[in-house]
Amino acid sequence: MRRKLVFFLMLCSCLLATAQTDIERMRSERKELERQIASQEKILTGTETSISSELSNLKILEARLDERTRILNGIRSELSALTRQQNDLEKEIVSLEKEYEQCSDNYADACVFFQRQSSQVNALAFVLASASFREMTTRIRYLREYSSSLVRLAGQIQEQKDTLEQRRHQVEMLVEEKRDVERLETELQQAASKEKKQQQQAVDRLKKKRNQLKKEISAQQKRMNELSKEIDRQIQLALRAEKGGQVQQQDQEQDFRLTGSFESNKGKLPMPISGPALIVGKYGISQVAGQKDVKQNNLGIDIQGNEGATALCVFDGKVSGVFQHGKGQIGILVRHGKYITVYCNLVSTSLKKGDDVKAGDEIGVIQTSENGSPVLHFQLHKESTRLNPQEWLRK
Repeated sequence: MRRKLVFFLMLCSCLLATAQTDIERMRSERKELERQIASQEKILTGTETSISSELSNLKILEARLDERTRILNGIRSELSALTRQQNDLEKEIVSLEKEYEQCSDNYADACVFFQRQSSQVNALAFVLASASFREMTTRIRYLREYSSSLVRLAGQIQEQKDTLEQRRHQVEMLVEEKRDVERLETELQQAASKEKKQQQQAVDRLKKKRNQLKKEISAQQKRMNELSKEIDRQIQLALRAEKGGQVQQQDQEQDFRLTGSFESNKGKLPMPISGPALIVGKYGISQVAGQKDVKQNNLGIDIQGNEGATALCVFDGKVSGVFQHGKGQIGILVRHGKYITVYCNLVSTSLKKGDDVKAGDEIGVIQTSENGSPVLHFQLHKESTRLNPQEWLRK
């Protein structure tokens, strides 16, 4: 029976340790998400009433709502983990209480027995009454072992008492933490509800300007397609230039190393923009909220920041192209072995083809849109194949 109990307590300890690790990870992720949301709230919607400005404001609200939903899902997972840990602790407390009670009873019985024996038989007389030296040493060992066993039992009882107090304290801490997380969940739900209303208001306003909206989306899509064609052309030029030149062995080794390192960082790359940021344009085909037949096809992602935001390199590499697009806008291609990151909508840059860049280096200043906010268009390619950049960036 005792072996089963010891095994159960060991299993509880292992489960609690695993649960605690998961909770600490989720707590860390929650704090990071809270920090992101606090910084993203600094990204203000514009006050212009033009179609493009209203569409931009709608995208900001949608992006914020997505972040709220993400953190709420994380909080709900954390609450479930906290509840599981609390249940495991309470089960362990019940078992520890039974064990503590049993040990206390055993210790009391042993003490009573020892006192009775001591009152009936003098320890010295008990030893001296031995028939031989061997029997004497056996009796001395018996007295010592019995006395030591009482000390050990007392120690076990104190240890179990300390463990019980520790587990009860852990439950109290968990209950308090659950209250904090639940309060945060309520605050986020209220904020999300408020932003849903704002989103619906924006959708309703755009519904009244449906024809203008379709024209604006069409114009934006045309600019996007032209930009993507130019990016593809620039990539092909860079690839042909590299194939046409004599590539040294050292360059090949560097490309191989960069390719492997870049691939191993999928999902870990930093945002390619300074300061608070929101992904206001997702990769692929998306529907404009409230407009069933109005869709956009984004061949990269659009990241909005605050005034003065700059584009930042996401990984070590080499500038393989600098080009112009649109009205004085600049695009930069950075090669990371077989991978190429593309930074567009820049108004200025100090980089030139052939420059080496490190992760976090400034690529250029992002041009401000008509609603007063800088929006970086960011693409990712593996040679000529276009990839979804959002899958590569740190969540």
